[in-house]
Parts: sequence; structure tokens; C-alpha cells
Amino acid sequence: MNTSSSADALLSQADSVFKSHDFNSALDEYKQVVKQARNEFNRSVEVEGLSQVARMYLTLGDKAEGRQWLEQAGERATDSDPMGWSRYLGVKGRFEWQDNNLQAARKTFDEMYNYCHANALYGRAVDAAHMIAIIAETPEEQIAWGQKGIEVAEASGGEAWLGPLWNNMAGTYWDIQQYDSALVCYKKAREYHWRFSGENAKLLADYHVGMTYRYLGQYDEARKWLRPVLAWAERLENHEVIGQACEDLGECDIAEGNIKEGVPLLQRARKEYQKAGYDKTRLEIWEYINKRLIELKQ
Repeated sequence: MNTSSSADALLSQADSVFKSHDFNSALDEYKQVVKQARNEFNRSVEVEGLSQVARMYLTLGDKAEGRQWLEQAGERATDSDPMGWSRYLGVKGRFEWQDNNLQAARKTFDEMYNYCHANALYGRAVDAAHMIAIIAETPEEQIAWGQKGIEVAEASGGEAWLGPLWNNMAGTYWDIQQYDSALVCYKKAREYHWRFSGENAKLLADYHVGMTYRYLGQYDEARKWLRPVLAWAERLENHEVIGQACEDLGECDIAEGNIKEGVPLLQRARKEYQKAGYDKTRLEIWEYINKRLIELKQ
């Protein structure tokens, strides 16, 4: 961190660290942003820095500490400052979302979307639409807001957003068992993840395509995706994705009547899920794989 840099330059640098998902380092850098912004009496950047410190604490699991920084941001924020105000709204809405106060979060993100759109902050408008799509109450509303976010991202050159946006829309179609539509969206998400995202997102993008082919009953096509995913996850020692790929490959075999081939894959999936901590953190998946093996008398 170059403390001789301007607050604006430090904010850009901190944002880059944040985008790399190094949240502990980003937290330190955003605190330096706040300090430098106060030295310069740069209220707008101060609000952005305060908001992002709050968001880092929220992301790192310290909501109480984060809330104190968010309160400071709220005291300094004003809607006459587009950059500070929009950043503050985005973090405020995330705290409300994590508090399970979905009505308040929806109101905040609605305000953020309209404000950012009016002030030509299109990347932040996409962020707001993305969050509304996540918290919307009905699949129809989730899809509508997802599409709205996609349209704004495409029109404003925000292509890096398109992987997550298409992925969320795929998840909505998946939840309502419209697997054909989910597959189209997962393939679109994969296209953008492979252009803009890191290795883990690329791995998951490929996995979701294979998983969806399995649910469509296209087992040979599913294997074409899932076998390379399994090998890739093994190289990364990603126990979560190893387990997911093994479970889907096993179910492909079982669906075709190859019980002897499928069951060992499900047994391996169970072991990998346990290594990934699913027996404590993802109980619905852990309980299902055990129930499935009991059904198969294993």
C-alpha cells in the first residue's frame, strides 16, 4: 500500500484486491482508504471506504463490527454524492439481506437500482438488479430482474457480470425444474465464466452443465462433462466438487440399471462430502446421500 497515493487511487487499488477475493487484505486496504480520504477531506471516497470496510467484515463473518462501520458510512453519506451514496446503499442492502430482513433489503436495492440508472452508474445498477434477483419472492420476479441485469450489463459493457447473472437465472429455472431452460442459462454462464472468472468458477460452470444433462436424462452427454470435471477437481483436491461429480456420475449409472457401477461412486461421494464438512455444514445433502445409499441397500 502506497500511503502517498491519493484516496481515489487507494480506493481503486483496494477494489482490485477485493475483486481477487482476498478479503482480509482488502479490509486493510479499505481502512487505509478511509484514513487517506479523511486527510484529504474527501467525503465521497470516505463513504465508499467506510461502506467497503463494513462489507469486508460482513463477508468475513463479523457482522457486529461491520455494522459499526456501516453506521459511520450512513452518517456521512448523502444522496447528492452518487459514488458514495450508491456504494453505501449496496452494502446497507446486503446487511439487511443477511439479517433476513428481505422487505427492507428489497426496498434498498430498488432504490439503488433506480438511483444508479438515473446517474449512469450502470455497473452498480447491475449489482442492484443481481441482488433483487437473488431475494425476489417468486421465480417469475427472479427471472425478470435477472434479465434486467443482463440487459444493463450487455448495454453498458459490463460483461464480467454476465457469468454470475446467467448462473443465478439458471438456478431459478433449476429450482422450478425447467431443466431445458436451466441448461441454456448454465451454458451462457459458462461462456462468460471462462472469459472473466477464476479457476474454481470455471470448474463449477462445467460441473453445472454436466449436472443438468443428467437431470435431462442425457446420460452420455452428462458423462462427457462430468468425467473431466472429476479429474480437474481431483487435481485441485476440491472435495466438494469431487463429491458432486461422483454423485451425478453414480446416478447416471444407476438410472441406466448399472447398480454395481453406480453405488461405489455414491459411496465415494459420501466420503468426499464428509471431507468437505458436509456432515456439519450441508446437512440436507449429507442426509440425502446417506438416505440414497440405504435405499440401495448400501
